Amino acid sequence: MLQLIKKDLFIHKLSWLIYFAMLIFFMYFNKDIFFVIALMSAIVTMYSFYYDEQANGHKLWNSLPFTRSEIVSARYFSLLAVTLIITAVTVAVEWALHGGWDSTLWQELIGSLVLLLISGGIFFPLFYAFAQKNAVFILVVLSILFVIAGVHVLYYSYMWLLENTTIVQSMGEVLFWSMATAVSLVLYVLSWGLSIKIYKAKELL
Repeated sequence: MLQLIKKDLFIHKLSWLIYFAMLIFFMYFNKDIFFVIALMSAIVTMYSFYYDEQANGHKLWNSLPFTRSEIVSARYFSLLAVTLIITAVTVAVEWALHGGWDSTLWQELIGSLVLLLISGGIFFPLFYAFAQKNAVFILVVLSILFVIAGVHVLYYSYMWLLENTTIVQSMGEVLFWSMATAVSLVLYVLSWGLSIKIYKAKELL
C-alpha cells in the first residue's frame, strides 16, 4: 500500500512547483493559512482522482497485487500525507514572510484539517461510486468549491459562536477544536469503510 501512497505523491511531478508557487502567491497576499492549506490540499488530492480516471489507473492498480481495500485506503492516507506536506510548507512560508507566527495559528491548522477530513469524508465515496471520465471533472470541481465554501462557513460559524454564545468560552478553545477533530475523524473513518464497500462492489469498465 505504501507504493500506492507514493504514487499519489509522485504523479504530480513538476506540478508540485506550480502548487508551491500558488501557495506562496496566496500567502504573499495575506490569505489565511486556513484557506491556503485547505485549498491547496484539496487541489492536489482531487487531481489524483482525476489523473487516475483519465489514465484508466484503476485497471492498472487492480491488475497488480493490491486488494481493493488497499487501493482505497492508500487514497485516504494520501490525503493526510498531502495535508501534512502542504501544512509544513505553509507554516514555513508564513514564518519567512512575516517573521513569526500568530497566536491563533494552531486553530487555523486544526480548522484546515477538520475541513479536509469532512470534505474527503463526503466526496471520496462519491468518487468511488460515480466517477467516470465524463463525471470525474465535475466531482473534482464540486469538491474544490465545497472546500472554498467550507473555509468561509467554518470560519464565520466559529466567529458567530465566539461572539453570540458561550459555547466556546465554556468549553475552552482546546476542547472545542479537539471535539471538532474527533467528530471529523469519525466521519472520515466511516467514509473510509463506505468507500471500501462501494469499490469492492463496483464493476470496473
